[in-house]
Amino acid sequence: MRTRSFVTGTMQRHLLLSTALAGLLSALPAAAHGAETTERASPVATRSFTSEDFVQYAPRTALDMVRQIPGFSIQGGNNGERGLGQADQNVLLNGQRVSGKSNDAVTALSRIDAANVVRIDLVEGASLDIPGLSGEVANIIYKVDSFSGTFAWRPEIRERLEDNWLAGEVAFAGKLGSFDWNGSIANNAFRRGNYGIETAERFDGTLIVTRDEISRFYRDEPRLTFGLARETANGNIFNFNAVGELSFFDRIEDGVETLADGAISDRLSDRGQEEWSIELGGDYAFALGPGRLKLIGLYRIEREDVVSEFSLIDRAPAVLPIGSRFLQDSDTSEIIARGEYGWGGGNSDWQVSVEGALNSLDSSGELFALDADGVLQPVEFNGATARIEEERVEAFLSHSRDLGGGLALQANLGGEYSRIEAIGSPDGPRSFFRPKGSLAVNWTASGALTVSARIERSVDQLNFGDFLASVDLTDDLGRDSNLALVPPQRWQAELEVIKEIGRWGSIRPFARYQIVEDVIETIPIGETGQALGNLDRATLWQIGSDGTLLLDPLGWAGARVDFELAVGGSSIEDPLTGQRRQVSGRELIDVEADLRHDIPGSDWAWGGRISYRDAAREVRLGNIDRRYDTGPDISLFAEHKDLAGMTARLTVGNLLDRRDGFERFIWDGRRIGEYETREFRERSFGRTIAFSLTGAF
Repeated sequence: MRTRSFVTGTMQRHLLLSTALAGLLSALPAAAHGAETTERASPVATRSFTSEDFVQYAPRTALDMVRQIPGFSIQGGNNGERGLGQADQNVLLNGQRVSGKSNDAVTALSRIDAANVVRIDLVEGASLDIPGLSGEVANIIYKVDSFSGTFAWRPEIRERLEDNWLAGEVAFAGKLGSFDWNGSIANNAFRRGNYGIETAERFDGTLIVTRDEISRFYRDEPRLTFGLARETANGNIFNFNAVGELSFFDRIEDGVETLADGAISDRLSDRGQEEWSIELGGDYAFALGPGRLKLIGLYRIEREDVVSEFSLIDRAPAVLPIGSRFLQDSDTSEIIARGEYGWGGGNSDWQVSVEGALNSLDSSGELFALDADGVLQPVEFNGATARIEEERVEAFLSHSRDLGGGLALQANLGGEYSRIEAIGSPDGPRSFFRPKGSLAVNWTASGALTVSARIERSVDQLNFGDFLASVDLTDDLGRDSNLALVPPQRWQAELEVIKEIGRWGSIRPFARYQIVEDVIETIPIGETGQALGNLDRATLWQIGSDGTLLLDPLGWAGARVDFELAVGGSSIEDPLTGQRRQVSGRELIDVEADLRHDIPGSDWAWGGRISYRDAAREVRLGNIDRRYDTGPDISLFAEHKDLAGMTARLTVGNLLDRRDGFERFIWDGRRIGEYETREFRERSFGRTIAFSLTGAF
């Protein structure tokens, strides 16, 4: 492994810029104090809920409350978005977007004590002066008057696998002078895995090898968060958020491999990953002239070290062992500065936004293999070491307008300029200009029917790790580097209908269609190589519905069913065969239904869940992988809502003993003609017993 100073010249520039941003944010409150405020009437809520509407569920956090809103489900989140950009989550906190990139809506809501929630309004996104929102949006209005806190502990027991006793969270909130503050200590931990027989055979059915293995996946993610917020008497708003996180992940697969001729070997695969990250973000909004200016800054750094090892040791002493090791360390950073100026009055709002970002990845990779003496020796492995930088600027003009007759419109028009450089590449830096924008219309036909339509052109965030060469030691698969990647661009169209069905609840059918340009898929490199590259175009579609059915009208008091159903497909031209196929790994079916019965006149509730998912095959140039479940996942739970003032839940999962299925077809070289080898397994992971204890103080 190489040794180097973390603070390179570029990092020094980043630190200076982040320091300047922090100084600007901290100085603004004094400078802006006393400015006049321009107010706009709050949008009319389509539905409103207070704490009385959730009494039967005994919620401990705002998240518990939102999850019980009939027909509403949290959408969006941090999926590697490109910068801060426009809003993509259908949750607001006191009328504001959930700030930061490490702080998604689910995380933020889980830290708000239910006792501090004043009410929850569902409003139409296109009627807001927040670009990017459409459809129904939940605005959680809450107030912190004194110190309070929530906690959750979520242990889990698995068959033949390590038990998980370390998952949980403690969150705090309070007042510090004129500031509201919040903080949390959490560990997002899991212990997973499976076990069973895997076989490999030739295309004619001749057995090659049998493997009896157990796989274990362990993760711990201890995280500290802290936030400050202040709203002055004249309406100026200040927010600051800090997140520090460690991550430890280990994937261990070991067992016995038996060849068709009877030779037996011990097989071990281990991939360990250690990571730390820090994110600092803040924003300040104040009145300026006829409108309001909001300044936003974010700085994030991350360090990741990965060690992958594989060994195959024949039990016959005369046979040399096989072994290899791959080491990779990487430093990433992201700096974002954003300004938003909005103005308006009456039934319309305007906003101009400008955002600049600096992103970088500095990565190093080394490969080793055992020699005849059983000593690891370096192996030439090009393409795993590189430094990649991106500079990006985007600008938008946004307009929101009430058209009357229940119609609301939001239009956004803009574009981005980016410059990407792989340091040392002979091709030098590359620059691009890409138009972006969206048009959304909401129609509130009546108190029981809302229709939302949206069309958008966007640019995806690049994963700089896709530029680099990588290797899978366990399956002897790898890819070359490709420093010429560009981010995918997509046209997206969405239609959503929200229909209230009286005492029966509500449903939300939807349809989505996308045309994606510069799709990232595996492409041929030379005669035998492969890498991630850009293909011209793919189309993706999805239809489905979410909803809540209340069963009281059937005489089943306190019972409800929440459901999600989506089916989809895609089409892309295979770069090897020229034929149309599904996009690799694209979700095809997603079905989930939750039954909950709160027994009237008691503190008990019970219910269950059934879910099933299926995805398209993962296609490379020399193999095709299919991952599947052997059946639906079914679980049952029992809950007591006042166990010494806490909520206790016991859940038993995988009642039908669903198994993890995997099938791989491998060719000798390119994926043309008859495959050479087929690998197959259906591994059990047994039933799970999960317990949770949540409360407030």
